[in-house]
Amino acid sequence: MNKILSISLVLIIGACSQKEQKSIGEGVISNFTEIEENTITNLYDAFGEDKSEMQKDFGFSCILKYKGKTILFDAGSNADIFKNNVQAMNIDLTKIDIAIASHSHFDHINGFDYLLQVNPDVKIYFPFDLFWGANIPFDISGEDSTITDSLDKKMQYFGGDFESYEFNQTGRFWNANIEFIKENREIAPGIKLISTSSPNMGYFSQYPKVGIVTKEDDIHDHKSSDAKLVGLKEISLSLETQDGEVLIVGCSHSTVEKIVAKAKSYTHNQIAMVYGGYHLLPYDRKTLVDLSIRLKEELEVKKVAPAHCTGHLAFKILLDEFGDNYLYAGLGETINF
Repeated sequence: MNKILSISLVLIIGACSQKEQKSIGEGVISNFTEIEENTITNLYDAFGEDKSEMQKDFGFSCILKYKGKTILFDAGSNADIFKNNVQAMNIDLTKIDIAIASHSHFDHINGFDYLLQVNPDVKIYFPFDLFWGANIPFDISGEDSTITDSLDKKMQYFGGDFESYEFNQTGRFWNANIEFIKENREIAPGIKLISTSSPNMGYFSQYPKVGIVTKEDDIHDHKSSDAKLVGLKEISLSLETQDGEVLIVGCSHSTVEKIVAKAKSYTHNQIAMVYGGYHLLPYDRKTLVDLSIRLKEELEVKKVAPAHCTGHLAFKILLDEFGDNYLYAGLGETINF
């Protein structure tokens, strides 16, 4: 009896250990879903069919597999909702080989907090953006640098030794395995990152006036202003296939046209599909009709799979223009490429 009991305990302990190895956060998932090669699945979005346990929210994230590498692109607005959707789809985040943050807006990055809990060593590519902590030289001398000599050393930044100052941040992503992408780069065979910047859709376009506020302050003439512009840095993912590049965009603040054109120029390849957020919510019907025609005829995009911030009107116009080459990409949906 003792011998049988001992064998039984060993088997039970072994089974528990296997389950613990497959635990994610507080939940335990015993059978993970295998991410199939050449697929993209929407993990985070505000639209889609009602799927068991999947939660809709405004933000974006998708997971894909290409040439054996599992890639997470963005991670949504809310880490708890991201965690919920990942677990609802039985996805093992410890198997993520590469993570990509398209840009610094909250609705694309907050789920990385959960990713790093589960997979703290994962390689993450960030845009070369000051917001993330990129080591960017910053001029803190002010508009009149000649005034410095008239100040006592104790009143000068760093005692006057500030000409070569660069930010060196720690904090939210402290010690994470991050690499900043400043320009287009191939990070693995067939896997390219496309770098763009939007000077007009960043954090702000000009500094507000100092002094008495008037009604005229509501009207800003950017052309006549010498205000410093802060461009929003953005990276998109381009995958080489037999049909052309599969282009994955986060929010297209640089405009989807610019991203497509830059991807074509860098890869010297046609665009087989554009998947993700096109950021077309602010535009009227005529603008969107013209854009959809340019995407199809001038830029020769073969298929579209819009999601996230593309907007209802753009969904409809792109569907009308592309017909069968419009791929539905709602929350929880998987597209093959």
